[in-house]
This record gives sequence, C-alpha cells and structure tokens, in this order.
Amino acid sequence: MGIRFLNLQMIPWYFHNLMGNPTSCLQLQSEPPAGTIKLIKSDGLVKIYDRPIYVSELMVEFPKHLVCHSDSFYIGQKIPALSENDQLQLGHKYFLLPKDCFQSVLSFVTIASFTSSSLQPQPSSSRNAFLKRAATCQPFDIQKSPNGCLRIRVSDDFISQLMEEGKVKESEEDESSGNCKPKSRVCTTPQLEKDYTQLVGSRQWKPKLETIKENEKRRLSSSFGMKRRKKSQSKVTQKMNGWDVSGYGLAVLWTGL
Repeated sequence: MGIRFLNLQMIPWYFHNLMGNPTSCLQLQSEPPAGTIKLIKSDGLVKIYDRPIYVSELMVEFPKHLVCHSDSFYIGQKIPALSENDQLQLGHKYFLLPKDCFQSVLSFVTIASFTSSSLQPQPSSSRNAFLKRAATCQPFDIQKSPNGCLRIRVSDDFISQLMEEGKVKESEEDESSGNCKPKSRVCTTPQLEKDYTQLVGSRQWKPKLETIKENEKRRLSSSFGMKRRKKSQSKVTQKMNGWDVSGYGLAVLWTGL
C-alpha cells in the first residue's frame, strides 16, 4: 500500500542510456569515516558531526526540514522521513530536505529540481545540469522486488552532486550580479563555520563618514553661531558705550549745575 513499482516502459527513453553506463555513482559513492556523520543540506552545504545526534536537535535548528537516510530515494515512492526520536548514527550519510520534498512521490522531475537551491523546478537549467551529472556516472540502480516488480533507486551521490551544482550556479549568478555576500559552501563543518564567524566578526569595520559629517556640521554651525554672537555682542557693546558716554556727560553737566 502506498508503494508504486515501475516497469521499463515507464522509464523515460534517455535514462536507458544513462543506466547503461558502466561507471556507477552507487559504486563510487564516498561513505563518511566510521567516526563521523555526514549531513547533506538541500543547498549543497555538508555538515559533519563527530557524535550521534538526534533528529529533534536538527529540527530545532531547521524547523521546516526533515531528515532521511541516504538510501531512501526510490522513483515512484515517497521519501521516508526519520522521526524526531531517531538518532543519526556514526558512519552513515543523511539528507536534510524541506518538508515539501516528503509530501509527494519521487520522480525524475523532482530529482532534476534539486539543482535549484529553492527546490523549485526550472525546466531548462535543471535538465541540463541533470544530464551533465548523469553523464559522468550511472545515477540509477534498477532493483527487482520479491514480487517481480522493478524499482529504481537513485544514487545519493548523484543527488548530492545535483544540489552542489545548483549551489555553484547560484554562487556564479551572485558574482555576476555583483552580490558579494559570503558563500555558505566555504564552511562545510560546524567548526569551520565557528572559526569563520570569529575571524570575520573580529575584523568588522564600519565607516565613520556619517559621524565625521555630523561632527563637522555641528562644528561649522557652532562656529557660525559664535561669530554671530560675537558680532551681536560687539554692536550691543558699542551702543552701550555710546549711552555710557552720553550718560556720563549728562551726569557731569548735572553736577556742574
């Protein structure tokens, strides 16, 4: 129930040639060292953990994502997600994908959409990246179920390559558009991310132009105000001196009288 098996007639014609390629991603896939966990995100970033970690811990950090094992990709079937109580084991590889990826059955179209960081299908670019990666190895493995039906398993290395392809393309587009934001692919482990944050954070620089302009503006206005006050005081003093003299003369005249 809920499992859909495929026959050869249901497979697009161009995938027969791809699956006939003697070099297989399934054979060349690189497993993580026995003492680490490899977690591949949908944006191509790879996180390495050196201890068992519960899925619930990842859900706190990535609330809109789910985790699946690397061997969970079968065409025509939904991707089985791990529960929050499951624990990621050392020596295994997992994928961290948006929840939308687990709501429908896996198809060739959805696999091709992995080349986009947003996981939204983009027919032309996705197809080109899909065929480019598929041409380098055999991305699919046709397996026969106990009841005689065929099912197609998708290589996890092939999927991770598609995600990396999408991330590289996004980085190139950012560079061509003049967007110089830091690329997340630079830091592929939590320790590297921490070191990078400390390095960049300690060397942050903020321009002082606004402060300089503001201080200069205040200094100029203050200087101008002082000149006006001095000028006004000078005029008042002159007037007062005039009154003082005349007053003194009147006083002398009055005394003489």
